[in-house]
Amino acid sequence: MWFRKRKKKETITYPNFPYHAGELSAYLADMHYFIIALKDGRVIHYYPEDSLAFHNWLIANKIRDVNKF
Repeated sequence: MWFRKRKKKETITYPNFPYHAGELSAYLADMHYFIIALKDGRVIHYYPEDSLAFHNWLIANKIRDVNKF
């Protein structure tokens, strides 16, 4: 019998951010803060210490950028 090894589902997180990438739907970026829509319908505001690094994390995890529409 052949068995497929199941991959562990990774939760990709950003340091000091309480949500993982799979929970995020879209974001709107300003200079120093982000408005983020969660998949459960909630909207949050987040003020990261390093805005550029957080923005790059969102892009790397393919979170939809509302600014591009």
